Amino acid sequence: MKNKMKTHLLILLLGVLYGVSCTAQTEHKPYTKMYDLEFRMQEDSSIAYHWQQNAAYLNYTIPVGVKGPDRPLLAMMYLQGNPFFNRLQTELKQRILLPPCDANQATIEFESKGKNIKLASIILDAIDEEEKVIFSDTLRFVPDTALRIVSKNITVKNAKLLNIRINAEGVVDSTAYIAFSKLNLWLDGKSIDSFPIRTLSPFTAQDTRTYIPIAMDARIPLEQINGIDKKKIIGLGESMHGNGEIKKLGYECILQMIEQQNARLVLLEMPLDVSLACNRYIQDSRYTLDSLFLAGKSTFHLFDFLDKLRLFNSKQTDESKVRLYGFDYNAIYSPTQNSAVDIIDFVTRLNEQAKIPELDQFCLLLMEADWQEATAFLQAHKSEIQKVLTSEEINVISHILTLSKEIGNNPIQRYIRRDSVMFANAKFLIDEYAGAENVKTIIYGHAIHINRLSTFPAVPCTPFGYYMQEHYSDAYSPLLILTGEGANIAYDQHYSQQKTFLHKLPFNSMESFLSTFDENIFYLPLTSEFNRLILSRFKGSHHMPQEFYPFNLYQRYNGVFFIKNTGRKPMENKEVAFQELSHLYLLNIKRRENKMEEIQERIQRANFSRSTQ
Repeated sequence: MKNKMKTHLLILLLGVLYGVSCTAQTEHKPYTKMYDLEFRMQEDSSIAYHWQQNAAYLNYTIPVGVKGPDRPLLAMMYLQGNPFFNRLQTELKQRILLPPCDANQATIEFESKGKNIKLASIILDAIDEEEKVIFSDTLRFVPDTALRIVSKNITVKNAKLLNIRINAEGVVDSTAYIAFSKLNLWLDGKSIDSFPIRTLSPFTAQDTRTYIPIAMDARIPLEQINGIDKKKIIGLGESMHGNGEIKKLGYECILQMIEQQNARLVLLEMPLDVSLACNRYIQDSRYTLDSLFLAGKSTFHLFDFLDKLRLFNSKQTDESKVRLYGFDYNAIYSPTQNSAVDIIDFVTRLNEQAKIPELDQFCLLLMEADWQEATAFLQAHKSEIQKVLTSEEINVISHILTLSKEIGNNPIQRYIRRDSVMFANAKFLIDEYAGAENVKTIIYGHAIHINRLSTFPAVPCTPFGYYMQEHYSDAYSPLLILTGEGANIAYDQHYSQQKTFLHKLPFNSMESFLSTFDENIFYLPLTSEFNRLILSRFKGSHHMPQEFYPFNLYQRYNGVFFIKNTGRKPMENKEVAFQELSHLYLLNIKRRENKMEEIQERIQRANFSRSTQ
């Protein structure tokens, strides 16, 4: 094969998954234990998949124990007077890999109780081998104050997975709770515990497959990668944040796409308002990043990447420079954390020397949360404001404020709509700054957003990649970055940033399969042979007991970059304590308050001076 193209003998026993009978599975282990269907929520190694709370509701309920007939029951409670929300709203979710026994119907029986619950619902989705929903139904009920069982049937013919979401909404301005006792699951009248646990088959039979080796210190043959060459918009999805090897590969791919394939717009998974400082840094050689901005970021690789973009731009004409923005947004809406305060931090720092009165007034309008008037003021006084802000920065800030105003301030909806807002941001930036046919856009974020199929196992919503595929069709190419071993930084249960080793690879995972290749780093196109469920790693913002979930990677991505990274190297403790993060956050708030006081004093002096003339 030319240009380092190599072949590798792989094993892909397609059809094994479908032909194995229930009795030929692994040792008998009840589904009730495996998937914690009794809601015990214990640190128990026999529980492989714990129930997960929908992260959109995390800040508005507290887990408590309430009295049950023979044990305390897990309950989610809302306390009247919560300053952030006015009622209980919670959701637990679980996805069960069904035994391959060709069942036609599943029955769920859910036992619970509650108080001041306006409505509870159980959303059931039967999902096939391609991770597509083939049947869906919803059970709605109001729990009693005593334990009660409700039930629902759903067709599961040809289904491989059953997704369950238990949602509860409380009465407004009332203390409320819902307690979870147990969930029984029946397949064609038989308890699911009568079936052995299904184990997904590894790729194990002989086949020939081509892949492209990658050397980090050499030119990457991008023209040979079908998921990049001749694609206008490339999405790079990392299976976890906070892994240095993945970051290095992701940023190197972006840099080489800039040099080789005229990529001129880079979008990273950070709030668009926060990224204003990053883009100014790579465009303006006189601009320095704020010390608190630097202190609040945990990775060296980002700033090394920004320095390389800055160096590249220093050798370019204005028309050929690279732009870097965030495609995310600030889903949290509070007086001290929202899109407006990030814009205030950016603008006040730029205006420290010039002290343009119009920018002072603009910041006051932002602080008063009058975003519509602030946007109108920004456009009306554009000529004066452009002495400090560029026309492009004004355009981007106007977009941020207009979009955030449209979304509203409901914190749960702001979280659930996150991926749709990501798309709105990306579309705006691509249309404005990378619309030319010969200009590429590179989008780098978590794989859960970049993929075109599903946000499972994160917040249930339509993923960013789906919107991109719908709008840009095959011009959008989502790619996955995986690693075999190593470590990553994420939050622990105390909300400290902790670096820990990754879990050992399951024998039947995609990562284990890719580890059989000779190369340490390579790209593999995902062809139809991979069109089935396989375990693969997902890690979100927190360290969790489970890292591997069943995905159809072929339906989600066009190809995969893999870093074998074998062997565990000595690891320094990179913990950043919650107290330190809180200190930085409060320090920034205090500094912002001081700046706003200075601005108010300047405006008062100016008004007084005008009144005495």
